[in-house]
Amino acid sequence: MLEKSTQSKMTPGAKAARMVAFALLKPSMDEEKTSSVSIEERPSSLSDDEDTRDESAALLDDDLEKGEHPDHQPELYETASPKKSHWQHFVDVLWMLLNIFTTVTIVFLNKIVFSDPQLGKCQISIAIWHFTATTIVLFLSTRRPFHAFEAVRIPWRQVLPICIFFAGFLLLGNLSLALNSVDFYQLAKIMTTPTVVALNFILFRKGISSFALLAVIATCVGVGLVTAKSLRTNGLGSIVASAAFTVTALYQVWIGKKIEDLKVSPPQLLLNQAPAAVMLLLFIAPFVDTVPDFSTIPSNVLYALFLSGLIASLLNLSQFSIIGRTSPLTFNVVSQVKTIAILGISWMSTGKQLSLLEITGVFMALGGAWAYTQASRR
Repeated sequence: MLEKSTQSKMTPGAKAARMVAFALLKPSMDEEKTSSVSIEERPSSLSDDEDTRDESAALLDDDLEKGEHPDHQPELYETASPKKSHWQHFVDVLWMLLNIFTTVTIVFLNKIVFSDPQLGKCQISIAIWHFTATTIVLFLSTRRPFHAFEAVRIPWRQVLPICIFFAGFLLLGNLSLALNSVDFYQLAKIMTTPTVVALNFILFRKGISSFALLAVIATCVGVGLVTAKSLRTNGLGSIVASAAFTVTALYQVWIGKKIEDLKVSPPQLLLNQAPAAVMLLLFIAPFVDTVPDFSTIPSNVLYALFLSGLIASLLNLSQFSIIGRTSPLTFNVVSQVKTIAILGISWMSTGKQLSLLEITGVFMALGGAWAYTQASRR
């Protein structure tokens, strides 16, 4: 009765917001029904099925009827069922569209923010603001009237590796941009995708089909044709760029692994990782950033900085959700499409005439991404 009374007092705007959040997060909430307040209270081993397989002959018969071998074990890093419903595919597409939209938006917001000389020297501090905003938005979404998902407490030692990888890819990415040309920096970022494929195979023996691999290669080559024109680098720059895309791939792979191992939803993991990342970056910022004088910064830049925090929270949530609902490889293919989208908007705004090589690259990238989506649905 209390819940019905509370709902009757909700404003139409709050009801609509709750319906949208419920539609996006519902697949994750089904898993949370068996969640407790603390992750430490949950079963921690993936071998529970093996330990209890001999306890019931009826369960064994069921496995044999389904055509499953009694010794069969699920893959360690399998986060999605082989066959998804149309609704699940629709929600996946919504998360991908949100990720593309927020990425394109934050790129242009950051362009305004970093146009200020002072804020241009505070990239770590701005990342702290983005993850602080993410923490606030996710925390509020667990409260009424939204109650989009249930907050859980994950031990810090489980979240620390993700935070370290995050700090690593952030610092190495900025250093790579400082040591290399923009074209080489963009080309090096493309290498994150094949690195994810390699890490999945090396760490988890999880491969992809030949058709999916060809689609990934076509996507990466297409983006490379568009972004790489005049490559300028040096020995140190190449080493830093290689370390940057390797750590970035580890960060993405580890997100998917922790979602699977801890049996949590993407928002639950992000709500634990975001504040931990803030605490870690607070120790790094004094050695890298300079303190700006906000009184001298134009108001439009400050508005863009504030708005970038809200957009970053949606960007981070969509990244975790795509990786958790699909795979890090799928997220990387989406990222390549985002690169094309950002370049396309830039081309339209400047009226640039595309060369034959660039047109070929665009079609290869988009065609490869479409082919990958078809392969992943098989």
